[in-house]
Amino acid sequence: MSNASAHPLRPVVIWLLTGCFLIACMVAIGGITRLTGSGLSITEWKPIIGALPPMNEVEWHEAFDKYKQIPEYNLINQHMELDDFKEIFFWEFLHRNWGRLMGIVFIVPFVWFWGKGLLKGWLMRRGWSILIGGGLVGALGWFMVVSGLEDNPDVSQYRLAIHLCAAFIVFCLVLWTIFDIRWGRRSFLGDGTSAAKWSRWLLLIVMVQIIYGAFTAGLDAGRIYNTWPLMNGEFMPANVTAFGSLWKDFTDHRDGVQFIHRNFAWVVAIAVIWFGHANRRNKALKGGDILLFFAVFIQFALGVLTLITQVWLPLGVLHQLGALLLLSVLLHVLHHTGRVLPAEAVREAADVRADAIGHRGQ
Repeated sequence: MSNASAHPLRPVVIWLLTGCFLIACMVAIGGITRLTGSGLSITEWKPIIGALPPMNEVEWHEAFDKYKQIPEYNLINQHMELDDFKEIFFWEFLHRNWGRLMGIVFIVPFVWFWGKGLLKGWLMRRGWSILIGGGLVGALGWFMVVSGLEDNPDVSQYRLAIHLCAAFIVFCLVLWTIFDIRWGRRSFLGDGTSAAKWSRWLLLIVMVQIIYGAFTAGLDAGRIYNTWPLMNGEFMPANVTAFGSLWKDFTDHRDGVQFIHRNFAWVVAIAVIWFGHANRRNKALKGGDILLFFAVFIQFALGVLTLITQVWLPLGVLHQLGALLLLSVLLHVLHHTGRVLPAEAVREAADVRADAIGHRGQ
């Protein structure tokens, strides 16, 4: 679909681009919340009245008393005073209210565009998928928080990975919809070319690294072995396999998780460089091979800097956003190598444009 033919859907594209920006901000705020140890500061989920912070000292003390009942306070933060609690409360409060803001930004324009006839057929179905996916991400966020309120001082790294991956999937769904509107609808299934096949394998590799990034964050594994390229002078320190179980060592053990995350980064980088070199003359990628190279270089460098600075907060957040950037560039390649959808989809899109023009003329 050319830009001219997509012009009636420009407000929808702007709406979706705004959604991508808000999700990226949410990922950054979530990263700050995790890195500052703020994620368990609010121990209840109140969708409506929870949008307001404590309004006086009595309410602040009530919120602090609830925090004192969870393992994180009793095992880690017993030194904390009310002013310290207010600092960590801020980030979790911002994180949850940003989610509420996103709900409004996605739902209200969706209803308005629906009424104007701009959402129809596949675009309507996609819109519902985005809304349901966003709601699911919020529910998974609470599912993650609950894991740190009863027996453990930290949230489960598995639930953190699920929550983060769900947010990334919704981001990809929104971005793919933008690509569909601007360049014409394509299936996620490849078009049969070599680039299509290997770019989808590349997505699997990147997703594994993102999951291990979540494990690393959940276990605070980035704060140990802060040397590079070796782990305190060794490729694999003995403590990496201290549990004697590959599953526990590489998913539930800080040393093992960092070992996988830092070394799998080489696999991601080499795979991306190989893909870019193999497709350097592939005009169908529209420069995606070059963009992938720069994205993976930036992400690799951010990962190294984050490690050697013992996860300095700004670098930790940028590293998380770097993963989103790399995924976005890869999605660009996946869309350009996707299978063109049949004529029915084209007629559906034409109906949307016709309805939009009709509403303008009224």
